[in-house]
Amino acid sequence: MSSNLFLADGTVVGRALIQSGDTVDGFTANLTVCFPVTCPDEVLEHHLRHYAAEFRNWITAAAAARI
Repeated sequence: MSSNLFLADGTVVGRALIQSGDTVDGFTANLTVCFPVTCPDEVLEHHLRHYAAEFRNWITAAAAARI
């Protein structure tokens, strides 16, 4: 899956590439996020927090489905 990362005004500030798949022991996930060097720290921090919450939710849901 790939997507553009936007500011509130619609400005594209980066790109996310997500690859995941099931394995015998669970799953693997690879996340690549690209931002320009000039990207403000607060934009990076916002997206780091967003992905931390999003991936935690996915992992928690996957674990619950296995029970």
